[in-house]
Amino acid sequence: MAATLYPPARLRPVRNTSGTMVQPTRGLIAHVQVGTGSLFSWFDNSASQVSSHLWLSRSGSFEQYVPFDQRAWAEAAGNPYWISCECEGFETEDYTDVQVTRLAELFRWGMNEFGWKAEIADSPNGYGLGTHRMGGAAWGGHSCPGDIRANRRRDILSLSLGNNALTIDPRDRYAGRPTLREGARGADVVELQNALNVIFGHESPTGDPNRIEPDGVFGPRTTARVASLQRYASPWFGRVPDDGICGPGTWKKIGWILTGMNRTI
Repeated sequence: MAATLYPPARLRPVRNTSGTMVQPTRGLIAHVQVGTGSLFSWFDNSASQVSSHLWLSRSGSFEQYVPFDQRAWAEAAGNPYWISCECEGFETEDYTDVQVTRLAELFRWGMNEFGWKAEIADSPNGYGLGTHRMGGAAWGGHSCPGDIRANRRRDILSLSLGNNALTIDPRDRYAGRPTLREGARGADVVELQNALNVIFGHESPTGDPNRIEPDGVFGPRTTARVASLQRYASPWFGRVPDDGICGPGTWKKIGWILTGMNRTI
C-alpha cells in the first residue's frame, strides 16, 4: 500500500478535503502561494474552499495538510489525479535554493513511492512534474506558478535524478547566509522571520499577536526573538551567545532545530 504521508513533513490535518485520489497519481503540482507564512489556518477554514496536500516554506520546512490518498482542493478538475504542494513566495520571485532541493527530494521520493515518471508535464493528461496553469479553465484558469518557477522544473527534475546537491545535510541549509542585525533589510531577513515563526509556533498569518510579520525589516521584535532562540537549548543544538545578531552560529542552530522538528513533530 502506498504511503499517505510524507515522512519529513509536519502533519497538520485540515478539514478542506473530500473524496479519494485516482491511483496511481500522475505526479506533482508545485503551486505558488502568493504570500508568506503557514497556510494551515486558511486551509482549515471551511469558507476558503481551498487546500493542498503539502506546504513548503522558504526555509525548507514541509507541512502536510491532506493525506495522499485523499483529494486536496488545489486545482479543480485535476484534484483526483495530482499531488499538490503550495510553495511560499510569489510568482515574481524564484524559489529559494533550499526549496528547489526540497522539491527535488519530494519528487524523488514520489518516484520511488508512487512510480511518478521522471518527466516534465505540460498537459493534464501527462505525467511527472506539472504546473497549475497547464490545466487551463478546467483547473481554474490560473497562471500559477508563473514563468520563473515553471522554468525551474528541469533543475528540480535533474536534482531528483541524483545530483550531488541532494546529499547536503539539511541541517546546513543556511550555510553561507549573511550576518543579520537590527536595521538589516531584504529577502534573507524575510527567511529568518519565517523560520523564527515556525520554530516558536507562530506561523499562522492571522490572529496571533506574537507572530513576527515577515516584512524583511530586522527590527526590535526580530532582535528579541533571535535572542530568545539563542538562549533556547534545543535537543539538536546548544546555546549560542544571546546578542540578537543572526550570525553563522545562529543560522546553523536554526537549520538544526527546523530539521529536528520536521523529523519528530
